[in-house]
Amino acid sequence: MTPATRASRAPRSKSKNTKPVLDLWKSWDDIAAQIRKRGRVIIFLDFDGTLVDIAPRPELVRLKPEAREVLRRLSKHSLATLVLVSGRRRAELLEHIAVPDIHYFGLYGWERDDHCALPPDAQKALHDVREALEPLLKKYPNLWIENKNSSLSVHLLHVPKTLHEKLREELIAVLQPFQRKLHAVGNLRDVEILPRSIPGKGLAVKEFLRDTADRKSLPFYFGDDYSDESGFAAVGRGVSVHVGKPRPTKARYRLKTPADVAKALARIEAVLNEIEKTGARNGHARRVVTGRRSLLV
Repeated sequence: MTPATRASRAPRSKSKNTKPVLDLWKSWDDIAAQIRKRGRVIIFLDFDGTLVDIAPRPELVRLKPEAREVLRRLSKHSLATLVLVSGRRRAELLEHIAVPDIHYFGLYGWERDDHCALPPDAQKALHDVREALEPLLKKYPNLWIENKNSSLSVHLLHVPKTLHEKLREELIAVLQPFQRKLHAVGNLRDVEILPRSIPGKGLAVKEFLRDTADRKSLPFYFGDDYSDESGFAAVGRGVSVHVGKPRPTKARYRLKTPADVAKALARIEAVLNEIEKTGARNGHARRVVTGRRSLLV
């Protein structure tokens, strides 16, 4: 099976070696104990399907006020660092979330500031594959392609599910001649076509954890899609949380909805507040500066 085939197809069956995924609420006492032991956290968050509910079109999503408020409080907390890692462009994340003091990583973690640019050969490959996909758009009228300039997102949300497998196979065939320059990430509701210089979320998480000033922080990763699996793996023995309907996953814990994610963030904040108060009483409260900050300006 070629790399394009593996990436474009969504995983189907559960591995015999897959560990049971635990309900986060039922495991909360153990998670809170880990936070208290480490003393601070780094929280990686996907956006669509994790912080916001899925909408018919990407531009129609809305971050609920309670989610924005808990993000705002945690972004200013002395014991927390927040990192948004999304397939969206960084500018979109800034617009939709509008909370300063968060690290915003767009395009699966590759776009970490406003100065990321693709080499000309990658740009040409994206242009050429977009033209090659034109017959599929005519064949499947509900299929549409979002051009992110540095990637292409082939949206399957409005295509009948009975046609998804056949459509994904046809996508694989179209992508075959472009494998040296491009690769595909098969998600639940889309297939993302990316230059090979954009490897995925897991590498972004690993690099951030490697570069951060405080390596004792407990890492969290919340995500819903197949592209988040590398992020779940990257936090290792940290707290990885799959959001959504049960499916095979590398995550250790599960939540049902973005509303649950907001509640979990509030619980994390409550534990951090306890730690901060205890530290203040003992004269040990401190602010740790981590990584490279991407501020909203």
